[in-house]
Amino acid sequence: MSKEELHHIKELPDLKVAWYESHKCLDEPLLEYVWEVANHFLPDYEDISSAPAIFANRYTEKDLSVEERYERAKEMKTFKGTLEEYKKREYRKLDDSFKEKFLSNEDLQNTIEAYKLDVSKFWYLLLFVYDFIEDIGTNAPIMGKSVLEDFATFLTKLCDASSITLKQGNRKSYYTEREDLINIIQIAVHHFSESYAKIINSNKDREAKIEQLKEIGLKSFIDNSLLSKMDFKEKFSLDISYKKWIFTDMFLFFIESRKATTIPNKKVKVSKDKMMLISRLIYTVGYDGKRYNEEYDSEGNKNRMLSNLLRRYKNEKFPSIIANNYMVVS
Repeated sequence: MSKEELHHIKELPDLKVAWYESHKCLDEPLLEYVWEVANHFLPDYEDISSAPAIFANRYTEKDLSVEERYERAKEMKTFKGTLEEYKKREYRKLDDSFKEKFLSNEDLQNTIEAYKLDVSKFWYLLLFVYDFIEDIGTNAPIMGKSVLEDFATFLTKLCDASSITLKQGNRKSYYTEREDLINIIQIAVHHFSESYAKIINSNKDREAKIEQLKEIGLKSFIDNSLLSKMDFKEKFSLDISYKKWIFTDMFLFFIESRKATTIPNKKVKVSKDKMMLISRLIYTVGYDGKRYNEEYDSEGNKNRMLSNLLRRYKNEKFPSIIANNYMVVS
C-alpha cells in the first residue's frame, strides 16, 4: 500500500438511516470497526446497537446549517415539529478538527499499518469513540435520585432530626428545635409514607389505587422512572482522567486480540505497543499533551503514564452517565 493510500480517508456516505433502523447500515464497510466496539459497549435490541446509525447521522450533519439539518430530519421523519422548535434543541457538533493531526503523526500511522488496520475505518472508530465520550462527558444531564429515593433519604434524616430549618430563597424563614412539633411532623410524614406504600402494594386495579391516592392528596402515582432522575437544568462534565479511562477501555477492547506485524523495508522503529498506540490517540484528540505522544522520556524511560492512570482507577467505580445523543444511561 502506498503512502498516499495510507494517508487517505475515504468519505463516509450519507446513509440517511434513523437510529431505530440502525441494522440498515450493518453492511457499510467504513463502519466495520465502529460496529465492533458499539455492539460491545452500547448494545441495543438483539445486540444490534443504534449507536452506529446515530454516529453516521452526526457525521453527515457536522457541516450542515441548522436549516439543512431540519430539512434532513423532516425527510427522514425523525422530527415532526417546526423549524423554531427544532432550533430550541441543544446541539453539539461532531468535532473532527484533529484529522490532520491524526494523519500527520508518522509514529501513529506506522503502528496502524503494523496492525494491518484500515486507516479509514480506524479514523471513523476514533471519531465515534471521541464523540461518544464527549456526549456523556461534556455538558451532560446529571443523574440524580428519583423522588422516592430522595423521600426515603429525607425520611431517614427526619427520624434523627433535632431541629428543622425552612428557607425562602436564600433567606431562612423558619427555625425550630421544639421536640413536640418535630415529633408531630415525623408522625405525619411516616403516616403518609406507610399509606402510600400500602396503596401501591395492594391487589387493587390501577384506577382504584389512583382514587385512594387522591384521598391522601396525590393526583396519581409518584414518578419513579429513570427520566425522573435526570436533571436537565444542571449540567455535568467528566474529569479528563475519566475520559481517558473510558477511551482506553474502548480501544483496548478493539485492539487486544489483534497482533502487529513487521512492516517490510521500514527504516524507522515502529512501535507495536498497544498502550502506546492508545496513548498517541489520546494525544491526537487533545485529552493530553505531547508527553502522551512520546514512547520514551528524555532519560530513556518507557512512557507508562497511561498504565499508571489505569492502575490508579482500577478499584474505582465509573460515575453515572447520561448521553445527550447516544441514548445511554449508566
